[in-house]
Amino acid sequence: MLRDHDIPESELMYLGDRVYPDDYQAHPEYHGVVMPWYLVGGEHEVPVCDIASVDRVDDDDCVPENDGWGPQS
Repeated sequence: MLRDHDIPESELMYLGDRVYPDDYQAHPEYHGVVMPWYLVGGEHEVPVCDIASVDRVDDDDCVPENDGWGPQS
């Protein structure tokens, strides 16, 4: 899924394969499993199992009336 998209490294960068740690609570079924990890937004190291989708967001989608939090018509 991730390789199908042209995503700038500043937004999503492959960090390599790592073991999913035993102290992570989100997915106990993955404890000890080697999987790809990514740096998201230049600050969050995330295993591939926690990336649900990859959607392009236009800059104008960040204004309150377009982000789902603003007034609904």
